[in-house]
Amino acid sequence: MQIGDLVSGFFEDPVLVFIVAVLLGFVFLVYLFLRRTAKSFKEGMNQS
Repeated sequence: MQIGDLVSGFFEDPVLVFIVAVLLGFVFLVYLFLRRTAKSFKEGMNQS
Protein backbone atom coordinates (compact mmCIF):
# COMPACT_ATOMS: atom_id res chain seq x y z
CA MET A 1 0.00 0.00 0.00
CA GLN A 2 1.44 3.33 -1.05
CA ILE A 3 0.81 6.90 0.00
CA GLY A 4 -0.80 7.79 -3.33
CA ASP A 5 -3.37 5.04 -2.88
CA LEU A 6 -4.28 6.35 0.58
CA VAL A 7 -4.65 9.92 -0.65
CA SER A 8 -6.77 9.01 -3.66
CA GLY A 9 -8.87 6.68 -1.49
CA PHE A 10 -9.41 9.45 1.03
CA PHE A 11 -10.68 11.94 -1.55
CA GLU A 12 -13.03 9.37 -3.09
CA ASP A 13 -15.12 9.27 0.10
CA PRO A 14 -16.97 12.60 0.45
CA VAL A 15 -18.31 11.76 3.92
CA LEU A 16 -14.79 11.29 5.30
CA VAL A 17 -13.63 14.53 3.65
CA PHE A 18 -16.60 16.35 5.21
CA ILE A 19 -15.88 14.93 8.67
CA VAL A 20 -12.21 15.93 8.48
CA ALA A 21 -13.13 19.43 7.25
CA VAL A 22 -15.60 19.89 10.12
CA LEU A 23 -13.01 18.72 12.65
CA LEU A 24 -10.38 21.08 11.27
CA GLY A 25 -12.85 23.95 11.36
CA PHE A 26 -13.75 23.12 14.95
CA VAL A 27 -10.09 23.04 16.00
CA PHE A 28 -9.53 26.40 14.30
CA LEU A 29 -12.51 27.96 16.08
CA VAL A 30 -11.31 26.62 19.44
CA TYR A 31 -7.89 28.12 18.73
CA LEU A 32 -9.43 31.52 17.97
CA PHE A 33 -11.59 31.37 21.09
CA LEU A 34 -8.65 30.49 23.35
CA ARG A 35 -6.48 33.17 21.78
CA ARG A 36 -9.14 35.82 22.33
CA THR A 37 -9.67 34.66 25.92
CA ALA A 38 -5.94 34.76 26.68
CA LYS A 39 -5.59 38.20 25.09
CA SER A 40 -8.52 39.60 27.09
CA PHE A 41 -7.11 38.08 30.28
CA LYS A 42 -3.71 39.65 29.62
CA GLU A 43 -5.28 43.07 28.96
CA GLY A 44 -7.32 42.79 32.15
CA MET A 45 -4.24 41.93 34.18
CA ASN A 46 -2.33 44.86 32.70
CA GLN A 47 -5.13 47.33 33.54
CA SER A 48 -5.38 46.32 37.18
